[in-house]
Amino acid sequence: MSQQSLLPQATVNSKQVLTQLNSGQILQVDSRYRGGIILCKPHHAEFAGYGAAVGGSCDIDCNRVIPIGEVSLIHPESFPERQKAFIMRQRWFRFTQKAMESSVPLQRAYMILVMLEKYFGIEAANSISDDVLCQLIGVLSKTVSMARQYKANQVKIKQPNSAVMSV
Repeated sequence: MSQQSLLPQATVNSKQVLTQLNSGQILQVDSRYRGGIILCKPHHAEFAGYGAAVGGSCDIDCNRVIPIGEVSLIHPESFPERQKAFIMRQRWFRFTQKAMESSVPLQRAYMILVMLEKYFGIEAANSISDDVLCQLIGVLSKTVSMARQYKANQVKIKQPNSAVMSV
């Protein structure tokens, strides 16, 4: 695999990436960085984490790219590298699917927040807008907002208890 990053400073130039995705190029989220990309499409969004392939015929209809954490894109050069990247894309798809197992929308919204925090940190999870998360997991924007409030209140409740225990 080429060690030369398409985006060397772990940033995503949305226009450049969109142009490449819309042209059908296959890229890979560099696994040296612990980040990912949300690919917004006309009626839903998909998540591709580190090591995952993006582009090809899967993402031609992508209209917006949102980075999560530190992201760098590279070109997988050989067939085995592309194959491994598409396997990683499937794994990240199952990651998102796991958050959507519940039939209760508020639980789905809460689970995606928890999972994103686990893999990418609280700041990265909080930087994603409610509108994008609702497209990712199939809930209303208001539901994501309620899940964030619940999560914030849950953390506030835990903090005083842990402070008492440490004294």
